[in-house]
Amino acid sequence: MARKKKLTQRIRSQEITRRTPNYTPSPWQDNLHRNQAKRKWVWAGRRAGKGRAAIQEAISTILEASTTKFIVNGEDVTDTLVPDIHIWTVAPTKAQMRQVWNEMKAYIPRYMWKDYKRAGGRGSCWHEDEYYVELEVRMPNGAFAPDTVRKSVLWELRSADNPETLQTVGLDFLHIAESQDVKKIAWDKVEWVTESPGRMGRVFAEGIPPIARSHWFSRQYKYAENNPSLQNYAVSATSFDNMYLTEQQKQNIRDQKHTTAEWIWERMVMAIQPDVGGGFFRKITEAARGTELNRPKEGHHYVAGLDLGKQVDPTVLIIKNRITRESVSSIEMLKTDWVLQKETIISETKRWNCETIMMDSTGMGGDVLFDELLNLGVPVIGKKFTPQTKYQLFLNYAVSLQNGTTSFPPEWTKLQMELDAIEVRESGLSYQFTHPNSPHDDWVDAEALALMACDPPEAMEEDYEPVFTIKTVAPLTNNGVSYTEGRLARIKRQRKAKQIQELRKLTEISTNQESILMDALD
Repeated sequence: MARKKKLTQRIRSQEITRRTPNYTPSPWQDNLHRNQAKRKWVWAGRRAGKGRAAIQEAISTILEASTTKFIVNGEDVTDTLVPDIHIWTVAPTKAQMRQVWNEMKAYIPRYMWKDYKRAGGRGSCWHEDEYYVELEVRMPNGAFAPDTVRKSVLWELRSADNPETLQTVGLDFLHIAESQDVKKIAWDKVEWVTESPGRMGRVFAEGIPPIARSHWFSRQYKYAENNPSLQNYAVSATSFDNMYLTEQQKQNIRDQKHTTAEWIWERMVMAIQPDVGGGFFRKITEAARGTELNRPKEGHHYVAGLDLGKQVDPTVLIIKNRITRESVSSIEMLKTDWVLQKETIISETKRWNCETIMMDSTGMGGDVLFDELLNLGVPVIGKKFTPQTKYQLFLNYAVSLQNGTTSFPPEWTKLQMELDAIEVRESGLSYQFTHPNSPHDDWVDAEALALMACDPPEAMEEDYEPVFTIKTVAPLTNNGVSYTEGRLARIKRQRKAKQIQELRKLTEISTNQESILMDALD
């Protein structure tokens, strides 16, 4: 019996490859295809090939379904199945759905595409507007196999962003792409349609490990991992398991470990689920090695980060050395009059001769104070907090902690407590930060904003690139320009300010003259 099973598995794997001549599976994919489990749960790093494996699993199910009759009470009622073979691919968004669509075109054999011309008709089997394709279970020579009882295939692509549309009569195969981004309500809608009479009911769910262990995809994977059977099978693969990656590409992936948070790299590349709880910021204790100063040192350059208090939250101002990225001074103002706060901010940043002040300009209060400071000549740059911008802000700081390129005084226990308490969870396609063990994150906001105003680490200055999000998209500033453009603009502005300061040493100039000089330096 065991020998017969192994032979069946080998034949099935060979059949997949035969029917898809442009697909040669990597070893991890080949092992996946050989497994006969009804439901397969895949954790795989980026570019590991999980999407292509899903397409091959779907084709394998098509081949099996094409020769499987639907028998009810001893009667063959296969012709009652409409469509003959029904497949869905569910992706989190239409944009991700489009990526799968393009891969389907590349990896579904052309002789399986429904040919309207064969029947004297016109048109294409690929319906771009509605994202579905019509296939036929044909052999490479164009003929149906003699034992084919189900000949036609309807393969639809659906977006999980509207769960109410995820209803159907039954599926032979369900492919869930980027499952970590699919909400549980969507999974609840589609899970039961795979248990329909006459249908194969196969499930292939793939993605990277979710952050939260309570995520439905995490629960399903862990159950399958701990209870392997003909019903469930779990497999993990890293980005390096893609045998088509060149050595240079592999090295590029390794290098990314130095420019992103370690746990994010492990999740995206090694398919390792993050630890439970917080842990977004690491090596906090190692960063508490700085020295608090009472006044600026001659010849040093300083910047600041400013987080404005909201209701019960304090306003926090942090001064950093622009070059060394070391925090040297801080002020916390709680339940303080706005006028006094503004005067304190102006006097302190002037005392430290801050060249740039990155501030939270979110909300009406932030906008008003930002405009007032700007009109007074304070070198402020506004940062509006959204889930995306805050994630980017925190990610850059996390990388700096990890690489040891920032520091703060060990006496700043509030900052350490807040850093240690912050947790992150996925919220749709974005991220949400919480701090259940700490009532505030104001110190973290100010510290991260101050770091944003600093120069790149000296060791990385020549080849420094700002950390991008996991979607590999450069975040936008308030003006709609990229982070790199904002940094260049800021460096240019700092150089102009330095030139003005040098001119001041030679002669006294008026405010109007200063404006003229600034324009001339453009």
